Amino acid sequence: MAYETSFSPDHSDRVTVLQLNHDSSKLLTASIDHRVVIYEIDASTGQRKQLDVFTAHDAEIRDAKWFHPSTGTHFVTIGNDLQMRIWTQETSQAPMLGRRFRKIATIKCEQLVPFVSVDVKTIGSHTYLTVIDRQGLLSLYEPTNPDEFKEWSLIDQFYVCHPIPGRSDHTSFRVQFDPNPFPLPYLTSFSDDRAQLSVAVAALNHIKLYRSVSDPDIINAHKSPPSPSSTNVGRSATHNLYLFEVLKIPAPNMQPPTSAGSLLRDIAYSPNNIRGTDVLAVASINGTVAIYDVSLQSKSFSDANAGSSRSPNVPNKQTTSTTRPSAQTHQSNLTSALHAPSAATTNGSSGTTQQTTTLSRSAHPFSYTHHATPISTFKDAHNDAWSVQWDPSGQILLSSGNDGTVKMWKRVVGGSAGVTGEFELFAEQGEEDESDDEVGEEARREDDGV
Repeated sequence: MAYETSFSPDHSDRVTVLQLNHDSSKLLTASIDHRVVIYEIDASTGQRKQLDVFTAHDAEIRDAKWFHPSTGTHFVTIGNDLQMRIWTQETSQAPMLGRRFRKIATIKCEQLVPFVSVDVKTIGSHTYLTVIDRQGLLSLYEPTNPDEFKEWSLIDQFYVCHPIPGRSDHTSFRVQFDPNPFPLPYLTSFSDDRAQLSVAVAALNHIKLYRSVSDPDIINAHKSPPSPSSTNVGRSATHNLYLFEVLKIPAPNMQPPTSAGSLLRDIAYSPNNIRGTDVLAVASINGTVAIYDVSLQSKSFSDANAGSSRSPNVPNKQTTSTTRPSAQTHQSNLTSALHAPSAATTNGSSGTTQQTTTLSRSAHPFSYTHHATPISTFKDAHNDAWSVQWDPSGQILLSSGNDGTVKMWKRVVGGSAGVTGEFELFAEQGEEDESDDEVGEEARREDDGV
């Protein structure tokens, strides 16, 4: 049985998104040309057939994700037109007429800053959506009605870094939910919350991990006193969740903070935590691909061993706090959110956002602590590493970069001569259609929002 290994995309400009749905029956591609193309894939032959093509945004499309198939055929897109849109399939419409997929919801960026990364998570009958903009403002949403996705409620929102970057700064942010069916604290018996949300963030030159708390007493104890302009957050939401920062790791081969040479391009959360650890992989602008094991320990055990030696990549104490605007006017549903004023104030022409209310995101209330161990670091994986992605088993990592190559890193048992860590390169494929300089410049322009 022969499968098609490559094809020319049906776009007039560079492709920015390539996403398979959960059962690999549909393929989504999106581009700078503002369009989305959906393909159907034959499971027996691997052949693709174009299902529809349509204009999804009024600007470059930055990211897209499929919803879980239990919710039907839905996907979300974000673009440089400051909008996030949710789409559904209309099976009554004929293919290739531009009407097969219909927009059912639009969420606008209140801060007038483009979204750069989005992800979707479904737990039982509940669906969550997280999105981050190019200044590091992370937002967590859920549908007002779990049976449809026409209106969305804002559950939580905060900046993942401090100080907040200016609008003209070179930034890079990526966000991903834990793809595992159960969170690691539940699997390791540190928690009985099987619906806990875990969010991994590549925030400039740091890796951050957040976990949710639903206890209202804990949430109220850590939140600042609400202001009249911020009381709409979570008002119509089914769940009252609060994300705490539980881990912060410097980027591999981190350069001075004033340099953009260690920005993280991408982050990937392994879908296999059955080994008792979470596994995170990152791709850096300096060409490094790094893989980390994240394990849990009881807080009492960690306190007893506070004086012991630790990995230099893992801080002993989380001291970074994030801030939230004091002038937030987040709305409880989509209709009112479209008319909400900005949630931040801008300092003159410099584009520096001023924040006045500080919330403690790192002083988490959990009875366990997180410890990260770098298990594999490949310093020269690419000239500029663009993206990383795990296979469904969590044993193979794919990486790509501006050198026109895709590399596959496989978990090995015991390692081999000359290999440090638990992963090694076992496959590589390259393309020479475009020069490294041209592709690299396009990627940097994309990250800058140009």
